[in-house]
Amino acid sequence: MALNIRMAEERDAATVGELTERAYRADGFPISEKYAARLRDAAARISGATVLVAELNGDIVATVTLALHGSQWAEIAEPDELEVRMLAVAPEARRQGIAAMLLSDAMRQVQNLGLNALVLSSEAPMSGAHRLYEKRGYTRQPDRDWSVTGYEMLVYRRDADPPSSASSVT
Repeated sequence: MALNIRMAEERDAATVGELTERAYRADGFPISEKYAARLRDAAARISGATVLVAELNGDIVATVTLALHGSQWAEIAEPDELEVRMLAVAPEARRQGIAAMLLSDAMRQVQNLGLNALVLSSEAPMSGAHRLYEKRGYTRQPDRDWSVTGYEMLVYRRDADPPSSASSVT
């Protein structure tokens, strides 16, 4: 599998937006037209947050938005956290570990920014996603759960790995 993860560029916006909406709709959960428009608006995410894309054999097959506390894209992030938003993998590219790789890159962003944790919200019925998060070391934060327009959102957090105590030799 020739997978490349990189920062999204302005030229990727239409592809990222379409992929995000398509991936969310493939899960079978109802999506309002207002939220669908937000999912498609990758140009706004690319200009206001960090957006990563995963390319498989040159095609964008997954994306994730990373938002800092206080940004227009953050909903739950505290000052020491980076928030995962709109993690989406194309239905035909699922079950290949791509979401896990995007989460690993997101954790590298946490460490590069000197933050303490990565947080995310997930709809209560998304049990497959919950298994992925728990397998990757995320822990439930029930005291931070919230709801939006009738949807119960569960919060997960993973603390950053401590910096390596071994010094590098050059």
